[in-house]
Amino acid sequence: MELSNSVEMTTRAVISGGGDPDHDLVDRVLGGDRQAFASLLARHQKRIFNFMYRMVGERGAAEDLTQEVFLKVYEALPGFRKAAAFSTWLYRIAHNHCLNALKGRGREIAVSALTKEPANGNPVTALVDPSASPEERLEQRELQAVVQEKLAELTPEHRAVLVLRDIQGLSYDEIAAALELEDGTVRSRLHRARMELKERLRGYLEL
Repeated sequence: MELSNSVEMTTRAVISGGGDPDHDLVDRVLGGDRQAFASLLARHQKRIFNFMYRMVGERGAAEDLTQEVFLKVYEALPGFRKAAAFSTWLYRIAHNHCLNALKGRGREIAVSALTKEPANGNPVTALVDPSASPEERLEQRELQAVVQEKLAELTPEHRAVLVLRDIQGLSYDEIAAALELEDGTVRSRLHRARMELKERLRGYLEL
């Protein structure tokens, strides 16, 4: 019931022109409202988990990393500046934490299946055909396993821009802010990541 009331208050704030609901929730958390942090979790936890899962490919590891990210977020909230979108700031923390975790493991780990966000010239989404027959879809799922393996061979930096742009649908500006990169760097890194993935898939698929 408390969570429902918190979500309802957030919705009313947006409808009444209260601005970014995340900023309102942050203010309430800093004011001692723990339920407001539960609302932030409800709004963003799934996307952060999906990002982690695409990056590390293991559900258990992704769940642990997601919990760790939101603990970091809670501790860092006093330093959040409203000039930035909360979601961008959150992705920055998630990305940095993920890179540190990958380095700590000392190896690359498998990446999950990629099935979202159509984009021209994107080898990830080129696999998915919504009009395919059940037999063709089974074949596509088998091919997606190959994509998982080849995506894991990309550097984490290239994998991150590919996930953020082609799976989670962030804009170039949002990615640049989250990863603290220049817009041109994001575009060139994404291009290289797509081309490298396409090359690695060349022996398996006609793209």
